[in-house]
Amino acid sequence: MKLALKCVPLCLLTVLLLAAGNSAAGETKAALGSVALEGTPATRSGDYVVYRDYTWEKATWIGFLYYDDSTYGAFLVTPESGSKVSLLFRVETVEGQMILTGQNIISKITQDDVMAVNYLMTLLPDMYAWRLSAGTVKTDRPPLLPPLVSKVLVKPEFGGEVVLNYASEVPVFNMQDMVSSAGKPVLSLARMGHIQAGEEESFFGFVPVPELKEGAALSVPSSRKSEVKTVDGVKVNLDDQWTMVADNTFFLGDAAALIVDTIDLTEQKIDQKNLPVSLVRLFSLSSKSSWALPPSLSVTGTAKKIRIANTFYDMTTGAANRDIKLCMPLAKGKCTIISLSVSETAYRANKAYFDSLF
Repeated sequence: MKLALKCVPLCLLTVLLLAAGNSAAGETKAALGSVALEGTPATRSGDYVVYRDYTWEKATWIGFLYYDDSTYGAFLVTPESGSKVSLLFRVETVEGQMILTGQNIISKITQDDVMAVNYLMTLLPDMYAWRLSAGTVKTDRPPLLPPLVSKVLVKPEFGGEVVLNYASEVPVFNMQDMVSSAGKPVLSLARMGHIQAGEEESFFGFVPVPELKEGAALSVPSSRKSEVKTVDGVKVNLDDQWTMVADNTFFLGDAAALIVDTIDLTEQKIDQKNLPVSLVRLFSLSSKSSWALPPSLSVTGTAKKIRIANTFYDMTTGAANRDIKLCMPLAKGKCTIISLSVSETAYRANKAYFDSLF
């Protein structure tokens, strides 16, 4: 997808299993160049991040969408005031610096939105530069994930000294959050995701996650008939509550679904250099109708059995679902994955039961 951007002066007043699909534009980009974050999976065209921005008086979110090395999308939205600014940027990089060469404001704006436009114009190249120079390694991470990398800045517009934390599983600029010297949030990752061609509205039309509704409930009977199933050489500890709807697919009423499948990592274009990180990113990305809640991410297990757990908001039901993947890499670039999607309501009431399935 090629985007036509107006060259304007810069002083303008301004799931179960994810399948690879067509990206919003192009293929992939190499990871940015900080030595401390080597091995980070490449950002794909169509990857995006959204942050809650605490520097604004009213609740505000900002987002960045990667098309290719020369094109980005960005937005700033403040729902309470109705302010919403969306832009496309044309950029080039020279000696490690991102330079804005053109922009197109694709939303209606008023004079009151000038500050938001200027803010995004400044923040985009700053995000790029900060990422390149991050280099302090932190070790407080699950063993399967690379350490966080941080950078300290003194920025009056952010209240003085701030710490930027970077995580390999986060796409685009890899920033997980920015916190003040007192530990208060300045920018906090609210959503990361991937869009397909033609789905730009699911990024630019961002809305915060509303109050969650209760999902499907479940009462697990104390007396159950055990039914161990073997799929692709993997055993799952089911019982007579589950219904087999395909050789590798099982439903537990409307509360849960379990799928076992073996995928070809090469065919799915999954970076295998640091497989745990690649799988964590893949299975933690929001889609058009299902939004991952970043604070819920949990990564446990071993390199042979990688367990990735997330909570997703389902736009259709308005409820949350717990999504658990057990990934077991095989020879010749294959990987068997057990995928459990269960209503968060049912999961919390029966955690020990669901955790014992595999």
